[in-house]
Amino acid sequence: MVWTLFAVAVVLAVLLERIGSRRRTLQKRQVRLKALEQIRLLRLLLEQVQRHRGLCFGVMSGEHSLENQRWQVEAQVAQTLEAVAVHQGSLFWYTAWHPVLPVWQQIAEQRAQNASAEAVLLLHHRMAEQLINTIEALAVRHDLVCLGALAPQPQGMWLELLKNTELLGRARAVGTGIAARRQNSALQHQELQRLREQINTQCYQPLARLCTEPLLRLSVDKPVRAAEDSLDSLLQAVDQLLESGDRPGLASNRYFSIATQAISATLAIVDLLLERLQAPGALAYK
Repeated sequence: MVWTLFAVAVVLAVLLERIGSRRRTLQKRQVRLKALEQIRLLRLLLEQVQRHRGLCFGVMSGEHSLENQRWQVEAQVAQTLEAVAVHQGSLFWYTAWHPVLPVWQQIAEQRAQNASAEAVLLLHHRMAEQLINTIEALAVRHDLVCLGALAPQPQGMWLELLKNTELLGRARAVGTGIAARRQNSALQHQELQRLREQINTQCYQPLARLCTEPLLRLSVDKPVRAAEDSLDSLLQAVDQLLESGDRPGLASNRYFSIATQAISATLAIVDLLLERLQAPGALAYK
């Protein structure tokens, strides 16, 4: 009788532990899904801020035909910031988030005060950096890169790709300014050349690694090829700007469009990987 009761107790204890473990796993999944929702919203905000930076620098460098697009993107940023405000309570715990809104206000103030294009560009750089740092902090806290392992996993490569869009975004902004001014100052030339080298070194590698992953190869093959082709086009456009010197080269709106295609192609893969993380069972690790 005693042994029977003991066996029943052991079975009940095991069942209760399994039920508790499953409940904890489900709770962690819900928390991670909430973090993914915030990350995707911040990713959208980052894309809009990066786009506003390029348009703003182009307009302030003399290409006034971009002003209508700049105004539209500015309205989109304001709308997205309203959506992000819903998450303000949880984002408050990430110190990287604190300067984001003040810097956006500074951008508007500096433009109203006719500050230099370079000063406004640097403010955009800072806002983009803080957004990326906030996203990374969210990803690390909720294990959305290593995914339960000791090293970043293939589906966690979305963060590396997202960081690379900042290189592309800076190259878009600087190049648009160069094209708008129809000149290559020494500093602008050096910065665009530096960005070109970084893009060539950093942006192709994660795309190549994705294509070697058996579980991802079929779903990422076409997006990766599109991203690689768009990177090729961007680097060709950068070379055309750098080689034109003081002569009229690539039109600023054309260069902006080429760079935007490269960024959008990379973001398409980021979104694909984030969507896979939201699939049932994808976040069921401890």
